[in-house]
Amino acid sequence: MPRAGLAVASGLLLLGVVFAGDSFWVAAAAVLVAGAALVAGLLGVLPLPPGPTSRSGHWAWAFVASLVGLAVWSGASIGWSIGADRSWDELNRGLVYASFALLGVMLAASGGSRGCRLAAALVTLAFGAALVWALAGKVNPSLFPDGGRAARLRDPIGYWNALALAADAVLVLSLWLATSRTLVRPARLGGAILGYAAVVAVLLTVSRAGLLAALLGVALWLFLSERRLQRAIVTLAIVLPAFGVAGWAFTQEGLVEDGAAYAVRVADGRWFGLVFLLGAQLVALAVSAVERYRPDERTRLRLGRALAGITIVVALAAAGAVAAAGNPLESGNAVGQDPTRLGDVGLNNRGELWREAWRIFRADPVIGSGAGTFEIARKRHRSDALDASEPHDVPLQFLADTGAVGFGLFLAVVAAAAAGAVGALRRLADAERAAAAALAVVPAAYLLHALVDYDWDFPAVTGPTLLAAGALAGAGRGSAPAVRRPFAAAAVVTLALGILLAVATPWLAERSIRQVNRALDRGDLAAAAEAAERARSLNPLSLEAILRQAAVEERRRDADAAREGYAKAVRLQPENPDAWYFLGLYEHDVGSLCQAYVHLNEAYTLDPNSLRWFPGGPLDRARDRVNTPGSC
Repeated sequence: MPRAGLAVASGLLLLGVVFAGDSFWVAAAAVLVAGAALVAGLLGVLPLPPGPTSRSGHWAWAFVASLVGLAVWSGASIGWSIGADRSWDELNRGLVYASFALLGVMLAASGGSRGCRLAAALVTLAFGAALVWALAGKVNPSLFPDGGRAARLRDPIGYWNALALAADAVLVLSLWLATSRTLVRPARLGGAILGYAAVVAVLLTVSRAGLLAALLGVALWLFLSERRLQRAIVTLAIVLPAFGVAGWAFTQEGLVEDGAAYAVRVADGRWFGLVFLLGAQLVALAVSAVERYRPDERTRLRLGRALAGITIVVALAAAGAVAAAGNPLESGNAVGQDPTRLGDVGLNNRGELWREAWRIFRADPVIGSGAGTFEIARKRHRSDALDASEPHDVPLQFLADTGAVGFGLFLAVVAAAAAGAVGALRRLADAERAAAAALAVVPAAYLLHALVDYDWDFPAVTGPTLLAAGALAGAGRGSAPAVRRPFAAAAVVTLALGILLAVATPWLAERSIRQVNRALDRGDLAAAAEAAERARSLNPLSLEAILRQAAVEERRRDADAAREGYAKAVRLQPENPDAWYFLGLYEHDVGSLCQAYVHLNEAYTLDPNSLRWFPGGPLDRARDRVNTPGSC
């Protein structure tokens, strides 16, 4: 029963993280479920993976330890970070991610000889539910009230490229289900239809990186699998109808055009539902026919050669298209949001973001600017007013934010995950190895996709991926002898409570900041001041909390308190242009233009290409006053 409880709790957690993402409650649940599983193992209730000194348990614990190390280094960067509150958030994010990895290891130990199949089924369930909901939003636009603003498929995760990555995982896991010899026929057909839905979803996200990761993911899965020819034919039976349905959808205004009228979206959505069901029926018929087909050896050889030839032609055509398109790293090569973007190799200014990340790294190559601070650090380097929270490359993100040390820890995470996956594929056999082969593609596709996007910022895809990698690292290693360790269990409980406290306090502070805003809107200055003080006490590193507190004092017309509040913001984050700007803007508004110039000019130095600097704006007026003889 405890093992079944762990599986149910893990499945609910995965569903929660896919649909709720960055929610505090999901983060708290991850820490609690992983901590409870580890405590149960230490008390002998659940099987515990072999210890880190054991040969069989080496990579499982190394994977979890490297994630913890990366999180701790992110937390340590608070000491020198240019945005300490952001670094605290990254510490919490890293600890939550380590909880997902630990949960995967515990699932592998508790699942015994079915650990990989259990983990693969749970990840398929969570990601599959997200895809079904996303496609349902195309059929019925009322499910997503914001669906008319942007047509690219993105809910429930909220970002099309992240949803495409989830669909990539579902595609390979569904192919595993569709070609499994241990499942009954209805389950195999269900897997085939889910894989078909995944391909349609990838195409409707119009994500080029997602499409590329899907192609390479399927290729890797076939390479790692047995019965490659049969599985390749099943793949074609699933993929070809999906491309046909998506191709038709690309011609419908209500499905692919931003801002389409609601009535058009409703009408086209109904047709999409009908066409999608027809495509699903075609997939079921095609896969059933493939299952019954038994070619002789000569025919199998011809089919294999034909598929290899098609693969080579497609690869050469893709390479030729890329070469003909020119350098995708050139800046200013913005790509549209309609389906024609699938034929464009431009990187949407990623090249410039990558160069900015490299400049930030070179400025402090050992320890970086602080975890999570790319958005602040890049402002002195950017050549336009484009906003970007991350460089759209996870390795570069760690290199810029946490320096060579953090980047090394990130490489340790990748190496431990890779070693764990390779070890699982070597140890396992038959049905469990087939599941491991599909599960191994999930972190591989994630890593490929992370080279051109900021997937680390999305728990909805990173959490399940790390659980999958943890399950692979712990698969087939058996379990440690059942020995009760009550003191170690008590230490884990204490640590889990500490992590919960670290995660909860910034969340509570953000709630208080929202209360400040609501109180200011209704003119309740006393309530606003109380909420602002509470936010400051909960998260003394929060720049927003200080700025809100200063704004309250400004509304109360307490000039000294307001000026001191804005000055505290500058002292807290002296390399953040926002802190200098709001101090300078306050000085400007109260008529202290000479002092305002000093602060606004510092903000300009830190962010010279901001849209805040316009002719006749506060900086120009303050500069004119300074340049007037005898004014200052």
